Amino acid sequence: MYSRLLEAARLAGVPVPAVPPDDAAAGELAAAVFLRPARTRRPAREDAYLAAARRCGLPSPEGELAAWTWGDAGRPLVVLVHGWEGRGSQLGALAAPLAAAGLCVLAFDAPAHGDSPGREASVPQIARILAGLTAAWGPVRAIVGHSMGAAAAGVATDMGLRVERMVFLAPPLWQRGRLAYIADRMQLPAAAQPAFFAAVERRTDWPLERSDLRVVARAAPCPLLVFHDPGDADTEFVGSEELVRLWAGARLVPCPGRGHNRILTTPAVIEETVRFVAAPR
Repeated sequence: MYSRLLEAARLAGVPVPAVPPDDAAAGELAAAVFLRPARTRRPAREDAYLAAARRCGLPSPEGELAAWTWGDAGRPLVVLVHGWEGRGSQLGALAAPLAAAGLCVLAFDAPAHGDSPGREASVPQIARILAGLTAAWGPVRAIVGHSMGAAAAGVATDMGLRVERMVFLAPPLWQRGRLAYIADRMQLPAAAQPAFFAAVERRTDWPLERSDLRVVARAAPCPLLVFHDPGDADTEFVGSEELVRLWAGARLVPCPGRGHNRILTTPAVIEETVRFVAAPR
Protein backbone atom coordinates (compact mmCIF):
# COMPACT_ATOMS: atom_id res chain seq x y z
CA MET A 1 0.00 0.00 0.00
CA TYR A 2 2.79 2.42 0.90
CA SER A 3 5.33 1.49 -1.77
CA ARG A 4 5.51 5.04 -3.21
CA LEU A 5 5.96 6.56 0.26
CA LEU A 6 8.66 4.06 1.21
CA GLU A 7 10.53 4.73 -2.02
CA ALA A 8 10.32 8.49 -1.41
CA ALA A 9 11.72 7.95 2.09
CA ARG A 10 14.65 5.94 0.76
CA LEU A 11 15.45 8.59 -1.86
CA ALA A 12 15.32 11.32 0.80
CA GLY A 13 17.57 9.40 3.19
CA VAL A 14 14.81 9.03 5.79
CA PRO A 15 14.98 5.77 7.82
CA VAL A 16 12.40 3.27 6.56
CA PRO A 17 10.56 1.10 9.12
CA ALA A 18 11.28 -2.62 9.09
CA VAL A 19 7.58 -3.48 9.15
CA PRO A 20 4.84 -1.97 6.94
CA PRO A 21 3.53 1.22 8.61
CA ASP A 22 -0.04 1.75 9.74
CA ASP A 23 -1.84 4.97 8.83
CA ALA A 24 -0.44 6.92 11.80
CA ALA A 25 3.14 5.77 11.17
CA ALA A 26 2.74 6.48 7.47
CA GLY A 27 1.70 10.05 8.27
CA GLU A 28 4.80 10.52 10.43
CA LEU A 29 7.03 9.09 7.71
CA ALA A 30 5.44 11.32 5.07
CA ALA A 31 6.11 14.38 7.27
CA ALA A 32 9.78 13.40 7.62
CA VAL A 33 10.05 13.10 3.83
CA PHE A 34 8.20 16.38 3.22
CA LEU A 35 10.49 18.35 5.53
CA ARG A 36 13.77 17.02 4.11
CA PRO A 37 15.01 18.91 1.04
CA ALA A 38 17.57 17.64 -1.42
CA ARG A 39 20.67 19.79 -1.74
CA THR A 40 21.37 20.99 -5.27
CA ARG A 41 24.65 22.04 -6.84
CA ARG A 42 25.46 25.73 -7.22
CA PRO A 43 26.21 26.56 -10.88
CA ALA A 44 29.10 28.74 -12.07
CA ARG A 45 26.74 31.67 -12.71
CA GLU A 46 25.86 31.79 -9.02
CA ASP A 47 29.50 31.43 -7.98
CA ALA A 48 30.12 34.64 -9.92
CA TYR A 49 27.40 36.44 -7.94
CA LEU A 50 29.00 35.35 -4.66
CA ALA A 51 32.49 36.38 -5.81
CA ALA A 52 31.34 40.00 -5.52
CA ALA A 53 29.90 39.47 -2.01
CA ARG A 54 31.28 39.27 1.51
CA ARG A 55 30.81 35.92 3.26
CA CYS A 56 29.33 36.07 6.76
CA GLY A 57 27.33 33.90 9.14
CA LEU A 58 23.71 34.12 10.19
CA PRO A 59 22.85 32.62 13.61
CA SER A 60 19.97 30.16 13.78
CA PRO A 61 18.81 27.36 16.11
CA GLU A 62 20.20 24.88 13.57
CA GLY A 63 23.66 26.48 13.69
CA GLU A 64 25.35 29.29 11.81
CA LEU A 65 23.87 29.61 8.32
CA ALA A 66 25.96 30.46 5.27
CA ALA A 67 25.24 34.08 4.31
CA TRP A 68 26.58 36.81 2.05
CA THR A 69 26.23 40.59 1.83
CA TRP A 70 26.57 43.15 -0.95
CA GLY A 71 26.76 46.91 -0.44
CA ASP A 72 27.81 48.91 2.59
CA ALA A 73 26.69 48.02 6.10
CA GLY A 74 24.49 50.66 7.64
CA ARG A 75 22.49 51.21 4.46
CA PRO A 76 18.84 50.09 4.34
CA LEU A 77 18.72 46.30 4.49
CA VAL A 78 17.17 44.10 1.80
CA VAL A 79 16.96 40.34 2.43
CA LEU A 80 16.83 37.79 -0.41
CA VAL A 81 15.08 34.51 0.50
CA HIS A 82 15.33 31.50 -1.81
CA GLY A 83 12.83 28.73 -2.41
CA TRP A 84 12.64 25.02 -1.62
CA GLU A 85 15.83 23.11 -2.51
CA GLY A 86 17.38 26.38 -3.65
CA ARG A 87 20.22 28.58 -2.46
CA GLY A 88 20.66 32.22 -1.54
CA SER A 89 22.82 32.69 -4.63
CA GLN A 90 19.81 31.90 -6.87
CA LEU A 91 18.67 35.48 -6.28
CA GLY A 92 22.17 36.82 -6.89
CA ALA A 93 21.19 38.64 -10.09
CA LEU A 94 19.28 41.08 -7.89
CA ALA A 95 22.14 41.73 -5.47
CA ALA A 96 24.44 44.05 -7.43
CA PRO A 97 21.62 46.25 -8.82
CA LEU A 98 20.12 46.63 -5.34
CA ALA A 99 23.53 47.46 -3.85
CA ALA A 100 24.13 50.00 -6.64
CA ALA A 101 20.83 51.62 -5.66
CA GLY A 102 22.24 52.37 -2.20
CA LEU A 103 21.06 49.30 -0.28
CA CYS A 104 22.76 46.62 1.80
CA VAL A 105 21.76 43.18 0.53
CA LEU A 106 21.75 39.98 2.59
CA ALA A 107 21.25 36.49 1.15
CA PHE A 108 21.56 33.20 3.02
CA ASP A 109 21.21 29.46 2.56
CA ALA A 110 18.29 28.23 4.65
CA PRO A 111 18.80 25.28 7.04
CA ALA A 112 19.38 22.02 5.14
CA HIS A 113 20.06 24.01 1.94
CA GLY A 114 23.25 24.95 0.13
CA ASP A 115 26.21 25.40 2.48
CA SER A 116 24.12 25.61 5.67
CA PRO A 117 23.79 22.89 8.32
CA GLY A 118 20.64 20.94 9.13
CA ARG A 119 18.54 18.12 7.70
CA GLU A 120 15.02 19.57 7.79
CA ALA A 121 13.49 22.84 6.63
CA SER A 122 10.04 24.41 6.64
CA VAL A 123 8.24 27.69 6.05
CA PRO A 124 7.78 28.40 9.80
CA GLN A 125 11.43 27.62 10.51
CA ILE A 126 12.66 30.11 7.91
CA ALA A 127 10.02 32.63 8.98
CA ARG A 128 11.42 32.54 12.53
CA ILE A 129 14.90 33.26 11.20
CA LEU A 130 13.54 36.28 9.30
CA ALA A 131 11.53 37.47 12.30
CA GLY A 132 14.72 37.47 14.39
CA LEU A 133 16.85 39.41 11.90
CA THR A 134 16.23 42.87 13.31
CA ALA A 135 17.92 42.01 16.61
CA ALA A 136 21.30 41.73 14.88
CA TRP A 137 20.81 43.62 11.62
CA GLY A 138 18.41 46.43 12.48
CA PRO A 139 15.34 47.52 10.51
CA VAL A 140 14.52 45.66 7.29
CA ARG A 141 13.68 47.84 4.28
CA ALA A 142 12.48 44.95 2.13
CA ILE A 143 12.35 41.20 1.67
CA VAL A 144 12.46 39.63 -1.77
CA GLY A 145 11.23 36.04 -1.56
CA HIS A 146 11.08 33.33 -4.20
CA SER A 147 8.51 30.54 -3.93
CA MET A 148 8.82 29.03 -0.43
CA GLY A 149 10.92 32.06 0.55
CA ALA A 150 7.96 34.30 -0.25
CA ALA A 151 5.71 32.18 1.96
CA ALA A 152 8.26 32.37 4.78
CA ALA A 153 8.54 36.16 4.42
CA GLY A 154 4.78 36.50 4.70
CA VAL A 155 4.56 34.23 7.75
CA ALA A 156 7.44 36.16 9.37
CA THR A 157 5.20 39.24 9.48
CA ASP A 158 2.63 37.14 11.35
CA MET A 159 5.44 36.37 13.81
CA GLY A 160 6.14 40.06 14.42
CA LEU A 161 8.60 41.06 11.69
CA ARG A 162 8.21 44.64 10.55
CA VAL A 163 9.26 45.36 6.98
CA GLU A 164 8.62 48.39 4.77
CA ARG A 165 7.83 46.48 1.57
CA MET A 166 8.04 43.00 0.07
CA VAL A 167 8.49 41.43 -3.35
CA PHE A 168 7.20 37.91 -4.01
CA LEU A 169 8.44 35.88 -6.97
CA ALA A 170 6.18 32.93 -7.87
CA PRO A 171 4.72 32.57 -4.36
CA PRO A 172 2.69 29.54 -3.23
CA LEU A 173 -0.64 30.64 -1.78
CA TRP A 174 -1.07 28.10 1.01
CA GLN A 175 0.86 25.25 2.63
CA ARG A 176 -2.07 22.88 3.14
CA GLY A 177 -2.54 22.81 -0.61
CA ARG A 178 1.14 21.95 -1.03
CA LEU A 179 0.81 19.12 1.48
CA ALA A 180 -2.22 17.75 -0.36
CA TYR A 181 -0.17 17.76 -3.58
CA ILE A 182 2.71 15.91 -1.87
CA ALA A 183 0.29 13.40 -0.34
CA ASP A 184 -1.07 12.68 -3.80
CA ARG A 185 2.43 12.23 -5.25
CA MET A 186 3.33 9.78 -2.48
CA GLN A 187 -0.02 8.01 -3.00
CA LEU A 188 -0.85 8.52 0.66
CA PRO A 189 -4.36 7.15 1.31
CA ALA A 190 -7.02 9.44 2.74
CA ALA A 191 -6.91 7.58 6.06
CA ALA A 192 -3.25 8.57 6.59
CA GLN A 193 -3.48 12.20 5.50
CA PRO A 194 -4.77 13.66 8.81
CA ALA A 195 -1.76 12.08 10.54
CA PHE A 196 0.50 13.59 7.87
CA PHE A 197 -0.90 17.10 8.35
CA ALA A 198 -0.78 16.79 12.14
CA ALA A 199 2.83 15.56 12.08
CA VAL A 200 3.92 18.52 9.94
CA GLU A 201 2.21 20.95 12.32
CA ARG A 202 3.84 19.33 15.36
CA ARG A 203 7.32 19.16 13.84
CA THR A 204 7.20 22.79 12.66
CA ASP A 205 5.35 24.07 15.75
CA TRP A 206 3.05 26.22 13.63
CA PRO A 207 -0.59 25.78 12.52
CA LEU A 208 -1.06 25.08 8.83
CA GLU A 209 -3.89 27.61 8.75
CA ARG A 210 -1.36 30.35 9.54
CA SER A 211 1.10 29.17 6.89
CA ASP A 212 -1.30 30.70 4.41
CA LEU A 213 -0.58 33.93 2.55
CA ARG A 214 -4.28 34.77 2.57
CA VAL A 215 -4.04 35.21 6.34
CA VAL A 216 -1.12 37.61 5.84
CA ALA A 217 -2.89 39.39 2.99
CA ARG A 218 -5.86 40.35 5.14
CA ALA A 219 -3.45 42.19 7.46
CA ALA A 220 -1.62 43.80 4.48
CA PRO A 221 1.50 44.50 6.61
CA CYS A 222 3.28 46.52 3.90
CA PRO A 223 3.19 47.35 0.17
CA LEU A 224 3.66 44.23 -1.98
CA LEU A 225 4.81 43.60 -5.55
CA VAL A 226 4.26 40.12 -7.03
CA PHE A 227 5.82 38.62 -10.16
CA HIS A 228 4.48 35.33 -11.55
CA ASP A 229 4.45 33.45 -14.83
CA PRO A 230 0.85 32.48 -15.72
CA GLY A 231 2.25 29.18 -17.02
CA ASP A 232 4.32 28.37 -13.90
CA ALA A 233 4.18 24.60 -13.40
CA ASP A 234 5.30 24.73 -9.74
CA THR A 235 3.10 27.41 -8.15
CA GLU A 236 -0.29 28.49 -9.45
CA PHE A 237 -0.72 31.92 -10.99
CA VAL A 238 -4.36 32.00 -9.84
CA GLY A 239 -3.03 31.89 -6.28
CA SER A 240 -1.16 35.15 -6.86
CA GLU A 241 -4.27 36.66 -8.40
CA GLU A 242 -6.20 35.81 -5.25
CA LEU A 243 -3.37 37.07 -3.05
CA VAL A 244 -3.29 40.55 -4.60
CA ARG A 245 -7.09 40.81 -4.48
CA LEU A 246 -6.95 40.28 -0.72
CA TRP A 247 -3.82 42.40 -0.02
CA ALA A 248 -4.63 46.11 -0.03
CA GLY A 249 -2.23 47.98 -2.28
CA ALA A 250 -0.60 44.84 -3.75
CA ARG A 251 0.23 44.65 -7.46
CA LEU A 252 0.70 41.59 -9.69
CA VAL A 253 3.00 41.64 -12.73
CA PRO A 254 2.49 38.67 -15.09
CA CYS A 255 5.75 37.33 -16.55
CA PRO A 256 4.75 34.93 -19.34
CA GLY A 257 7.35 32.44 -20.50
CA ARG A 258 9.71 32.89 -17.53
CA GLY A 259 8.75 29.75 -15.63
CA HIS A 260 9.39 29.18 -11.95
CA ASN A 261 13.15 29.88 -11.85
CA ARG A 262 14.05 31.93 -14.95
CA ILE A 263 11.95 34.71 -13.46
CA LEU A 264 14.86 35.31 -11.04
CA THR A 265 17.17 36.48 -13.84
CA THR A 266 14.61 38.36 -15.97
CA PRO A 267 15.95 41.91 -16.56
CA ALA A 268 12.52 43.56 -16.41
CA VAL A 269 11.77 41.83 -13.10
CA ILE A 270 15.11 42.94 -11.65
CA GLU A 271 14.67 46.54 -12.82
CA GLU A 272 11.15 46.87 -11.45
CA THR A 273 12.11 45.21 -8.17
CA VAL A 274 14.98 47.68 -7.68
CA ARG A 275 12.69 50.65 -8.41
CA PHE A 276 10.07 49.40 -5.98
CA VAL A 277 12.50 48.57 -3.17
CA ALA A 278 14.74 51.62 -3.51
CA ALA A 279 11.94 54.19 -3.81
CA PRO A 280 11.41 56.54 -0.86
CA ARG A 281 8.62 55.64 1.53
